[in-house]
Amino acid sequence: MNRRDLLLNEMNIPQWVLIKPQVLKGDAQIRLDKAVKLVVVCEENHQTSGLFSDILCALQLQPNQYQWLDAEQALRLFFEHHPIFWLIQSERQAVEIAKKFANQTAWQHRSWQDLTSVATKRQLWQQMAAFCQHFEDNYD
Repeated sequence: MNRRDLLLNEMNIPQWVLIKPQVLKGDAQIRLDKAVKLVVVCEENHQTSGLFSDILCALQLQPNQYQWLDAEQALRLFFEHHPIFWLIQSERQAVEIAKKFANQTAWQHRSWQDLTSVATKRQLWQQMAAFCQHFEDNYD
C-alpha cells in the first residue's frame, strides 16, 4: 500500500473503483425506445421549426416517435427495431453514420440550410411519400 492508501484507510475513508469508467467519458450506449420511428441526426436543433413540424405531420408522427441526436450520440445508438434515419450532416460525418445504419438511412442532407431551396424541399417531400407507407406497414 502506498502512503495515500494507508492514510485513507486510517481515516476510514472507503476507496471506490469504477466498474465502467467509460460511462463517465460519455461512451455509454443510448437505447432507443421501440416507439421511435424516425431518428434525425443533426448538430443544430431545429425541432421547433415549421418545416420539421410539417414533416412530423406528413409522416403522422407524435413527439415520442422521433429522436433528435447529434453525430456523436448517433454513433452510440443501440436499438432492436428498424427506425429510419434522416442525416443532416457534413459529408464526412454522414458517411460514418450511414455506414453504421446503411439499411436504415432514408434521407441525407449536408445542412439544414440546404432545405431552404425549393428544389431540395420538393425532392424531400417526394422521398417522404414512400416512407409514409413504410411506417404504416411496419408499425401498425
